[in-house]
Amino acid sequence: MEKISRLFYFTVAFSLVCMILISCSRPAHYKNNGKQVTWQGRDIWGGDWSKVVDADPSSFEDLGNGYARDDQKAFLEGRIIKGADGKTFKCLEKPYAVDASHVFHKYTMMTGADPKSFIIHGKYLTEDKNDYFWQGKPIHVADKRTFVIIGNKDNYWTQWAKDKYNAYYMGEQPVPLADYDSFHLIKETDSSGVQGKYAADKYRVYYKDHIVEGADPETFTEIIDWVGQDKHRVYYKWKATDIKDYNQLSHIGGFYSDGSHIYTFEFEVFEDADPLTFRQLDNNWYVDKDHVWWRKKEMKEVKEADAATFQLVDGYAYFNGTTFWTRYAKDKNHVYFDDAVIPPDPETFEIVRFTEGGATTIFDKNHIYQGENSKELQKYLKDKYGRKLKEK
Repeated sequence: MEKISRLFYFTVAFSLVCMILISCSRPAHYKNNGKQVTWQGRDIWGGDWSKVVDADPSSFEDLGNGYARDDQKAFLEGRIIKGADGKTFKCLEKPYAVDASHVFHKYTMMTGADPKSFIIHGKYLTEDKNDYFWQGKPIHVADKRTFVIIGNKDNYWTQWAKDKYNAYYMGEQPVPLADYDSFHLIKETDSSGVQGKYAADKYRVYYKDHIVEGADPETFTEIIDWVGQDKHRVYYKWKATDIKDYNQLSHIGGFYSDGSHIYTFEFEVFEDADPLTFRQLDNNWYVDKDHVWWRKKEMKEVKEADAATFQLVDGYAYFNGTTFWTRYAKDKNHVYFDDAVIPPDPETFEIVRFTEGGATTIFDKNHIYQGENSKELQKYLKDKYGRKLKEK
């Protein structure tokens, strides 16, 4: 009951603070004093802010919803909309606006859009006499009469559409469609409304703007965004792989194993790795019986490293006996910071934080490399090595 009461009072107090902060804020707006135009407001902490707008005060007009114009330029939230003609500019439904010759999505001129025939179907889908547009970008529809969005046109994450000639994955090039009536998504939207990357008709499977060559539409499933599976094999995006069954693979960090080979993220054989001993130590380090690799964007073999003795070096919190992650590793010959060899002695290298909130001290039996030369450190070193150490 006491815990519930505390939670209740905390929730109420937090809500009151949020309400007070919001009430202190003020929606951004334009101010024109006849000499200067500014875009200004007040943040949730009660602080006023203001920035000068490069506008002519004598012809300035506030159009609402953050839009404005003068005799030459148009503005959105204080910023100039490049290419817009101020004299003919008008806002439609935000984020769309037009002038005599152009259509604008937010601050960007919409390529090829005709302002005289422009129609807004929703926040994301628009149309003119020649094309449809998704989030301000042309879809390049081949046949407007048969064009349909597959899914919710008011959902940001809707990605697929079709007409009788093409399938369309938004933001990519059209891909020729084999059968209009049977075209469907392989995976419907998830709980967030996000659509899958694969689609199919009765003849073909599609990945975004590519045809998945050789894929069987009847048995094809989408495993994850970039991986598909049919009765024949696994596919990476639109490319067929030599792997027969995704479910027989195990994950080792960013790699896969089938027991006989190690495969990269793209399902290519990682030739140097021993499948029986390959393992991940943390996000960046991988080892097998003969090799040590550091992975950032690419796998890099650390040739100086001894695979048999290679290990990560945790930090030790002396004040409470716990450990913490560091970017250090070592083997019998070297200490490493990320993939670089550094000077300390690997046998006696340590990383210790002696007090809560205190600095981390890095040292070996010979030197203190980082941190405070504290009384706690000197006592620790004397107890362990029988002598004090010097800083380096």
